[in-house]
Amino acid sequence: MYTDSDIEQQDPGLTRAMIDCVTALVPPGDRPRLLDLACGTGRHAVPLAGAGYRVTGADLSADYLGQARRRAAAAGRDVAFVRADMRDLGAFPDGSFDAVTNLHTSFGFFHEAAEDMRVLHEVRRVLAPGGRFLLDVVNRDAFLRQTGEVFGVPEDQYVIRNFDSSTGRTFLHEEVFDPLTSRIRWTVTEPATGRSSTADYRVFSAHELLAMLRAAGLRVEAVYGDYDRTPFTVHAPSVVVLASAPPVG
Repeated sequence: MYTDSDIEQQDPGLTRAMIDCVTALVPPGDRPRLLDLACGTGRHAVPLAGAGYRVTGADLSADYLGQARRRAAAAGRDVAFVRADMRDLGAFPDGSFDAVTNLHTSFGFFHEAAEDMRVLHEVRRVLAPGGRFLLDVVNRDAFLRQTGEVFGVPEDQYVIRNFDSSTGRTFLHEEVFDPLTSRIRWTVTEPATGRSSTADYRVFSAHELLAMLRAAGLRVEAVYGDYDRTPFTVHAPSVVVLASAPPVG
């Protein structure tokens, strides 16, 4: 399996772009309490702590959390890492955080829509009044407009295959899309080593995601098309949403 560090090698500027997006939309001036939900190996949590946030990272993987703690220690950053299922954040009382982040398509991995809604309700619960939630997912509409080298694919399947050699290492990407569920089965393979990683997740159109956030009691403040906060269009690669919990009263 690939780790977060492998992904960073494929695009060294991606993590920095995500951190810059967070600091622009949720300024760290008053050292807000920030929950990095599905924090993985601390790829975002550790630099966010360096940017001035009081960071807690939550993830279900004990292995990832171990890597995250080592990363924080190596960087000299104080981050609390907690093992938790994002559908049940019972470890945290109501209103525990001033901000929650869920970055790099870490949403939509459950197979039932009700489970995704549980996640959003938990985010709403742990946010303090007026607290902000930053979420990004793949833009379904733009994904369906992608082109790649497609070969050996049955007519009833939607498959994208392409190569990435931008870092001096070659990776084969394959994405198989199910139009009935809006789910992607994603595989990346490094032919030289045979190493591969897979994921299965749902992609959303902007209107679907906004409706879900509102149904969970969150207010949509802004929608962008990428981490550089460009305006959202149907062609944007991502749906980047800034939402908030209602203020008191």
